[in-house]
Amino acid sequence: MNVFTRHLLNEGHSLRLYDIDSMKSRVLAERYHCPWHGSPTETVSGVDMALLCTPIRVTPGVIRSIARNIQPGSILCEVSSLKMKTVAALKGIGGNHVRPLAIHPMFGPDISTIKDQTIVVVPVQDRAVEVALTEALFGDVKIVVTDAETHDRVMASVISLPYFMNLAFASTISAEDLTLAREMAGSTFTVQMAVTQSIVGESSELLESLINEDAFSFGLVNRFIDDSRYLRRLLKKGPKPMENFCERLRKRMMDDVEYQDVRKVRDAFLQSIRNQIVPIGNKPH
Repeated sequence: MNVFTRHLLNEGHSLRLYDIDSMKSRVLAERYHCPWHGSPTETVSGVDMALLCTPIRVTPGVIRSIARNIQPGSILCEVSSLKMKTVAALKGIGGNHVRPLAIHPMFGPDISTIKDQTIVVVPVQDRAVEVALTEALFGDVKIVVTDAETHDRVMASVISLPYFMNLAFASTISAEDLTLAREMAGSTFTVQMAVTQSIVGESSELLESLINEDAFSFGLVNRFIDDSRYLRRLLKKGPKPMENFCERLRKRMMDDVEYQDVRKVRDAFLQSIRNQIVPIGNKPH
């Protein structure tokens, strides 16, 4: 919620805040000098737009509840990471009572500005209107438009599978001496651990829902497990089968337009990590 609060306030909008965790929303409201309300009904009464930043599993129900209380013509915007159920809920509230907007911001809460970030728009009623509304609300962002099923199918690759893989990696590596591994690590391990630990740091509710709530995730998870077993068998057969396997993968990966620059991206990421690491022995007390 923080990133949207900052952006909308900077754009001159007046905000009201509500969260089921009243302490959290009170602290945020105090920080940004916004009024805090004790119930969602109070919060959305008379507003021009309700922005829902709610857990994936409960978002469809919240949409139906909010729609009963929001004034006619207001925007009802949801930002969940999965869209098939939420878009169905937005379509289900019917008519022109509210102006629906289903978006997926492809960035985390720690960015300083949303300028040039990617926002996916999943049209509910009118593609052109909803894209224009997103541009009006969020300014200079990159907008990608797709339908709900395609969105969730891609999110299985972009979010669900990488989260599953990194949770498994974290579970395996946590039994090792991580301090010594850090001291001896090269670039691959350092970058991998940055990704893994940032994922492990997310709430368990979010991690579970990003995998379990996507209708397409377990197809990829099962394929990943099968491919892992195949790779293990391949490694026992000697260098030549592995050489052929890697060559096939390289050819497939080269279809990605950013493949040629991947080492530069990795090195830039690695440098940004090292710039933030305090050397061992120089930690502040």
